[in-house]
Amino acid sequence: MRTLTGLILIGLLTATGAAAQVAPYGADPHRYQVERHQARMDSLRLQADARADTARRLDAETRLTLRELEAARQPPTPYVESAPPPVDPEDSSARHRRTREAVTQIDDWLARTPD
Repeated sequence: MRTLTGLILIGLLTATGAAAQVAPYGADPHRYQVERHQARMDSLRLQADARADTARRLDAETRLTLRELEAARQPPTPYVESAPPPVDPEDSSARHRRTREAVTQIDDWLARTPD
């Protein structure tokens, strides 16, 4: 019985040593790069799905906000043409005089000779 246990123990020890010499990805030396690429592609797909979900949610929120704004909008008031203000000749002449004074001051400033 002792010999059987010893043989099993020796077999296990040699099997682990042999397994350590085998390449971790079998015969394909590029398997690691392939698996990295696949993992990156899966990650990018998940990110794209998350962005698409966010875009759909924001689109729904936008439509809801637009509906709320349209519902809250006041109906337009009809255009009522107002009568022109009454013209008082004295007010008109005073306004004309003030405008002429302001314009002549600007004209005088523009016409000045440089020193």
